Amino acid sequence: MRYEHLAVPRPEIFESRNLNRILLALLGVGACSLLITLIIGCAAPGGSELRRQFAFSWLFAFLYFFTILIGCYFWIIVHHSTDSGWGIVVRRQMENLASLIPWMVLFFLPLFFVRRDIWNWITAKESPVIDPNLRDKLSYFELRFGSLVIPFFWVRAVLCFAYFSFAALYFRRTSIRQDSDGDPKWSVQMRGVSFPGILLFAACTTLLAFDWFSSPDYRWASTMWGVYIFAGAAGAGMATIILVVMGLKNAGYLRFVNEEHYHIMGKLLFTFTIFWGYIGFAQYMLIWYANIPEETEWFLRRNVESWNVLSTFLVIGRFFLPFLYLLFQYTKRNAKFLAAISFWILGMHVLDTYITIMPFLHERGFELSIFDLLALLSIGPLLAFIFLRRLGGASLFPSQDPRLLESLKLSN
Repeated sequence: MRYEHLAVPRPEIFESRNLNRILLALLGVGACSLLITLIIGCAAPGGSELRRQFAFSWLFAFLYFFTILIGCYFWIIVHHSTDSGWGIVVRRQMENLASLIPWMVLFFLPLFFVRRDIWNWITAKESPVIDPNLRDKLSYFELRFGSLVIPFFWVRAVLCFAYFSFAALYFRRTSIRQDSDGDPKWSVQMRGVSFPGILLFAACTTLLAFDWFSSPDYRWASTMWGVYIFAGAAGAGMATIILVVMGLKNAGYLRFVNEEHYHIMGKLLFTFTIFWGYIGFAQYMLIWYANIPEETEWFLRRNVESWNVLSTFLVIGRFFLPFLYLLFQYTKRNAKFLAAISFWILGMHVLDTYITIMPFLHERGFELSIFDLLALLSIGPLLAFIFLRRLGGASLFPSQDPRLLESLKLSN
């Protein structure tokens, strides 16, 4: 198909001058929440209930936003590895969101200082009699060569941050570089990098799923856990991309984004709704069938008292409702309907992350803490502030991509 008769849109630069009040509000809320949370949390004595509440609340908030951002990065490498044409007009927003990952290093630092309150293997290994379950896994957390001890847990954290950060920045900078010369070699180069990028993404996501999500209880393990975390991250990432694109379109930008683009993004959101439900059920079914105490304890802890109510609501709200909602073509092509379900899925991702982390602290049932809200307000508004401040640094879409016209003429 030929597109020579179509007009190539001019680059669009976001004007943030009209958002000064919003930026100031985001910075004020984020900074104040951050100071209050860190001062109260870090001032509490180690091992106290207040300190442990702060530690797990911060871990919950950090993982919520981090998984969304790596989900956005996932869609970049999928776009390039499949040589996708439809997503070119929205790819820059994937890149802008994923480029926030390096900033998450700063939000990870508090977790290092409260590590003994979160990951019980750190204190359990100091016991005179080491738990046999930990002894078998200790080499995964620490590598020992005689008297030399390498903290492999923290080495993996550094490597995962390094990969996600450098890769996200590489794709954004290379894409922006193409805006200046329109050379197709940059598209070819990014596609070549995306193939090993997928393998590294799978490895890093699996490692951080075990290290950060599940190792507060070192006894538990599941071969499907990394895939489960990936499924939630990819779905939440696509929901965020949809909302950002719609927000820019409502502000007068990206006017060429139409219902055809919404339809494809809606179908991808629908796909990962099904995939999340499938992986969650498969993991639960296999653990229930095997009935191994070390494995069933994970679900037993999340199916007692009020945790059972939240777990049941998560299954309904994260799978059944979005599945039925997105099953129809109209809801995937209509901007308002698609925005509504995107907000809902992000809300369910909050619940999913909360149910994963907080039962380690509150084993007898759900207990909401002010730290849970403060931790979210400490990270979310500051990320939004950084995102909006950097949004005007380049065109809102890859203006010189060789396949831009193909994306504009999308039909599916």
